[in-house]
Amino acid sequence: MPKKNDDEWFKSKWGSDDQLGTLNLLNQDKVLETLKLVRTGKVIQLGHQMYNGMPGRHAFHGPFYYLISQRVYDNRPPFREPTKNGFGGALGRVEMSDHTGTHLDALNHISKDEKYYNGIDSHEVTGNTGTSKLGIDTSPAIVTRGVMVDVTKGANNIAERGKPISVKQVEEFLDAHFLDVVAGDAIFFYTGVSRLWDNSDQYNSYFESSPGIGMELAKWIASKGASVSGADVPSSEVVPAEKPGERLPVHQELITKNGIRLIDNIKLDELAKEKVYEFLFVCSPLRIKGGTASPVVPLAIF
Repeated sequence: MPKKNDDEWFKSKWGSDDQLGTLNLLNQDKVLETLKLVRTGKVIQLGHQMYNGMPGRHAFHGPFYYLISQRVYDNRPPFREPTKNGFGGALGRVEMSDHTGTHLDALNHISKDEKYYNGIDSHEVTGNTGTSKLGIDTSPAIVTRGVMVDVTKGANNIAERGKPISVKQVEEFLDAHFLDVVAGDAIFFYTGVSRLWDNSDQYNSYFESSPGIGMELAKWIASKGASVSGADVPSSEVVPAEKPGERLPVHQELITKNGIRLIDNIKLDELAKEKVYEFLFVCSPLRIKGGTASPVVPLAIF
């Protein structure tokens, strides 16, 4: 396929109606091939615990808030009719942004010149209750091969703040572990920041100064045809941006230009501790109609 001109950045190779992006690469053959990676049957959850006071960009996203709205003993008389079986039921309520905690970004999350992925005009599809195209509800369940790259240089280290992960680092790590990345794979990057999740102040400091994916690596990820990517930091990408005056350019490169979804705040410390770098990756978002993201608890099975 001929290389796109810069003013044609939005054209999807899957056609003008495409809303899947690189999830087009996931099919039954890919799933069946990936299932062969499961040898021990061990499962690791790649989602952080969610709790009141958890890390987050509260000034923009608002806080996470959970409460028990119905207690088991609220069912007692005289508030309810008595039951013969001593029934009680508890219910809770959650208030949060769809970008809370470990979350999968939808293709309607990031724009360039007010255009979403595939050139979809944000003005034409956006309303108060979501978008009519590219919402998280259009993201199917992801079942594919997962690859994790550890850039910490040691279990107790954390990658340097504000430093982009280089292609050289990634390729050297993959070569050292006899791994590659092929079309449809999910690839994630462990920086060590995962381990700070239970200390909100420490973790929150990485919103404005963080290691992560830089533009060189983003283009490499796109060239490999990854289905999804991300890192164990708040925005997955290096912060601040490499070019002064830019905001989340890696999100634009991957999500908006190439249809590659990102998982921010993915929890990778357990995989790093186990030294597991290849696995069956499973992730299914909430089907929030028109939503810009969904909290997720991805699974690594190996």
